[in-house]
Amino acid sequence: MTPTERTGDRRVALWLRETLPEPAARQRGRLADSLRDLEAAGRVDSYEVTTCPKRIRRENPEAVAARDRYLAFSRWARDRGVRLRPFFATRECYAADTGELCDWLVFPAITLAVYDEGDLAAVYPHADGDDYRSVADGLSALAGDAPDSVDDRDRSLVAPAD
Repeated sequence: MTPTERTGDRRVALWLRETLPEPAARQRGRLADSLRDLEAAGRVDSYEVTTCPKRIRRENPEAVAARDRYLAFSRWARDRGVRLRPFFATRECYAADTGELCDWLVFPAITLAVYDEGDLAAVYPHADGDDYRSVADGLSALAGDAPDSVDDRDRSLVAPAD
């Protein structure tokens, strides 16, 4: 199912990194306005805009929700034959508090997820072969302005993981 096909309740979640680079920070209000317009037009039933950390330690018990979201996104990508890299990443780094080497999950500056009937239907950004699908692509697909294979992309919303 493409993000433009609608079978029932459609919920959209937008995550913005707690600290955003200036170009991405300028997009915050525009993205929220776009989601509000999609809801008013009946293209989505509800949306939420929340902040997320830049990265979390994989084994951090206080970051279970973010880790589970990361894993769900990874399963979604694997099941569809697309990649979340370079936007999402796993990095091995030293923890400042313990000095131990550990795995960190790194999130992009801006992430959009589409849920239909409670099931994850799409994640932006992602890569499909040599084509990249940005958050702007996801919003366009939700608006019905473009098919899932959008070629006209706003690269300013494709923010790498670091």
